[in-house]
Amino acid sequence: MTHRLGIIGAGNMGGAIVHGCIRSNVFPAREMMVADVDASKLDGLRELGVEVTQNASLAARAPNVILADKPQAFGDVGKMIAPLRESKLVISIMAGLGSRAIRAALGQSARVIRVMPNMPCQIGAGMSAIALGDGAHPGDEALAVSIFGALGRTVMVDESLMYAVTAVSGSGPAYVFLLAEAMEQAAVTLGIDPAVAKTLVDQTVFGAGKLLIESGTKAVELRRSVTSPGGTTAAALEVFEQRRFVDAVIAALTAARDRGRQLDRQ
Repeated sequence: MTHRLGIIGAGNMGGAIVHGCIRSNVFPAREMMVADVDASKLDGLRELGVEVTQNASLAARAPNVILADKPQAFGDVGKMIAPLRESKLVISIMAGLGSRAIRAALGQSARVIRVMPNMPCQIGAGMSAIALGDGAHPGDEALAVSIFGALGRTVMVDESLMYAVTAVSGSGPAYVFLLAEAMEQAAVTLGIDPAVAKTLVDQTVFGAGKLLIESGTKAVELRRSVTSPGGTTAAALEVFEQRRFVDAVIAALTAARDRGRQLDRQ
């Protein structure tokens, strides 16, 4: 059987890609092959009708390949599948690994597309940035847009911005979780039962995000609309301002971007 999509790496994101492709009819299960050295990760995908293997070179025979493994594993994976014998679309979701390095390892037949997805792709609510990489031509991004569009929203960016994208949306869920964690702790400190605090915070974060998307209103405008002069929200925001909350966020994201650059040079 000829497989149209080979996925190397069956972790959380690899599995999310398979489910998204099937759910949105991007690829039927029978046209995908997933490879992972850990056989235990393949059992659930096999049950979906996807062909599975522990041999990455088999999955790489497909005309379209997704590199969904950890960046540190690429050295071994690259040796297994290189050199590519024919022109092939290679979609990489490996953070911090530039397309030039990927193409150098796989050969000049690789047309590399880089994608930076994030954790909510696992539930179809992800954010993925897509960039044309080394060897890719305009239009090569279409398949990546279809695949990752099935997992949430997508935007096109220049590859030079991938470090910044990783800092903003790739790592972004962790920042939201940290805020939720802090709000829960504060709620308990104020006397609220921990279980009730979790419900209050979870739904508040969910509702705020949903409103931000569905209203189409900018965050700054929504913040102003819920902040009455001299009210409770204003009192809280004044403390955030005194503690230089915005400056801390900018510094944190800059540090994340810079760390991505450092890792790419290692």
